[in-house]
Amino acid sequence: MSWAEHIDLYCERTDASLWSEPLNALSNLGFLLVAVVLWKRTADRDRDLQLLDGLIFAIGLGSLTFHTLATRWAALLDIAFIALFVLVFHQRFQVRIRGAGNGRAWMGTALFVALATLFTAATRVLPPLPLNGSEIYLPPFALLLWCAATARQAQPAAARWLARAGGLFIISLTCRASDTVLCDIWPTGTHAGWHLVNALVLYCCLRALQLTPHPAPARPNTGL
Repeated sequence: MSWAEHIDLYCERTDASLWSEPLNALSNLGFLLVAVVLWKRTADRDRDLQLLDGLIFAIGLGSLTFHTLATRWAALLDIAFIALFVLVFHQRFQVRIRGAGNGRAWMGTALFVALATLFTAATRVLPPLPLNGSEIYLPPFALLLWCAATARQAQPAAARWLARAGGLFIISLTCRASDTVLCDIWPTGTHAGWHLVNALVLYCCLRALQLTPHPAPARPNTGL
């Protein structure tokens, strides 16, 4: 396997040229716009939120790179930025919303990684799901629902933003999963919808954390 090998995963791409996925490429501007809007809402002292906002911008650039170059290394870059955002968001959620200490929060994030790895391993031995490769996003979706549920008592306003993110994620996942299924009747595909709606998902996630400008005091007896 060559990391420079071209790959074709979506309806819109018809050849290996740079601009074969114009809608899939340009729809990544949604991430960049969201990152700019959120940056203006983030205080200078909230370095953790600035990091997450920077990762949203990086997600847009990484996905833009993949949907223009369409190589294996670009696909890995695309996924890496998304994974990094999920992990950092989970850690900061535990600190800011649940009041966990940094060390305990990283332990919780490590537990999520372990469970997500087990799920991924299971999908490789079980019959494939009809999701066009989108099953890798089911653990982050489950994590988002868990965050929304556990935030309801401590931070109900944040929980509402996370619930909105969960509802939007269902729409974006549907767009990603149905892209190749609808090729015959919709040649441009639906993957651009995955980008645009996911930009809103990330906006909602960061708005939830922005409602707690300072990490809550650590509570030693909270669970993971």
